Amino acid sequence: MMPVNIPQLIAHFDKNEPVSISFYYPNEAISRTLNAMLAAILSKNDQIYLLDMMITILREIIVNATKANAKRIYFKKLNLDINDPQSYTTGIEHFKKDIVGQLDTLENELKNSNLKVTLSICKEDKSITFIITNPAAIHSEELNRIKIRIEKAKEYLDFTQAYEDVYDDTEGAGLGIVLVILLLKNAGIDPSNYTIGTDGKVTRVALSLPLQLRPEAITTKIKQQIINAIQGIPTFPDHILVLLQLCRNKEVEIKDITMTLMHDPALSTDVLKLANSAGFVPGKRVNNLSEAVMTIGLKNLESLLITISARKILDDRFQKFEQIWEHCNRVASYARTIATKYKMNAIIEKVSLCGLLHDLGKIVLLSVDLDITQWIAKLVSDRRIRTSTVMEEISIGISHSGIGELIASKWQLPEYLIEAIQHHHAPLSADSRFKDIVFITYLANLLCGIESRRYFYYYCDDEVSRYFTLQSKSDFENLGKLCQDIYNKLK
Repeated sequence: MMPVNIPQLIAHFDKNEPVSISFYYPNEAISRTLNAMLAAILSKNDQIYLLDMMITILREIIVNATKANAKRIYFKKLNLDINDPQSYTTGIEHFKKDIVGQLDTLENELKNSNLKVTLSICKEDKSITFIITNPAAIHSEELNRIKIRIEKAKEYLDFTQAYEDVYDDTEGAGLGIVLVILLLKNAGIDPSNYTIGTDGKVTRVALSLPLQLRPEAITTKIKQQIINAIQGIPTFPDHILVLLQLCRNKEVEIKDITMTLMHDPALSTDVLKLANSAGFVPGKRVNNLSEAVMTIGLKNLESLLITISARKILDDRFQKFEQIWEHCNRVASYARTIATKYKMNAIIEKVSLCGLLHDLGKIVLLSVDLDITQWIAKLVSDRRIRTSTVMEEISIGISHSGIGELIASKWQLPEYLIEAIQHHHAPLSADSRFKDIVFITYLANLLCGIESRRYFYYYCDDEVSRYFTLQSKSDFENLGKLCQDIYNKLK
């Protein structure tokens, strides 16, 4: 596929002209192009909050279209007639075993065929229509099975309810239909806006996205447990609230802070420990609180107060998940490195705090139901969904980002911190006032995910990539290595 001129496509789209891209296989370049196109289109229609949902839905449809094309090639290789019932049954069994889940093995053969997938997007008066076509007529048996799945999927209230009942591994596609329908319902889109059909030569999948939506909240027992748990979370202790107010007072005297700190011996020890850590090198050992406070500064002290208080409350009330805190420490370090590299020194302390607390909600989610959280994580990985939040929302009714935002708001944390917690997987939806902070938190978290092989570099939102001039895989790798090296030195 030739490089796509996205600004040119968007210009045509703005003139109400249909735009389209065609490809043989949805590789990394196609994924980045699709993500960038969707971000631009949804932003113009004030629907950027639907980005991850639409990426997930279109990826499911595109992968199924590619799979249909691959199936034709595979049947031809085996000299099987796809329209013969007996040959179809035999071929599908082999296809499922040899190809499903590893379509990339046929990428070169797809490129050498005339079987392209085409995505067309057109703007209408009250909606945006997405049409995915592939030059392979859907088999009548497949079409009947899909229609049954769609009707069944409309009955489910959440994804966990559907998983055991509907899952059909004939081609590994049964779950995808349910996923699409439930994502649409969760966004307030009538499932009838999603259609699949054929004219005997071409298979056509159409999705109409209304410009005005009425989302229906998903309510589950787990969501209610989470809400109840959040309501029971205590606020910060009084002396911490006093200290936070003092830190934010430009006229404060250090003695006022140290006098309040002395009432909490454990906290005083933490302040001294931080002042003598590798991040601060005063040239001599710091042994008194006043000097420690001056060494670390009021911004760092505020971050320390918030972090220690948050962790103590969560660890006392919920299960302890050291791997979450370890991940958060790493994200905080990466965020500091990114802010330093791009000379955003004024927000270094803020992005570090955002990194430390961005996964607050995951602690609660894991504590309430570890099994479902692990199941969602596996599903997200297997289907290469960019973020777990879309799956959490249709399975539980609330994402870990949403849970974190509720906790942060209850604790009356700073507005920039609430934004970063809520949007660390969806940076384009954040308040523009906190763009730098949210973008850095998102990128730091993404780099950690790439490092642990949970994410891929092309998952990155195109606007974020351009903002930090990350134009290639090697750019991401170089930045990731810089962050990793600094983290390991300071660990």
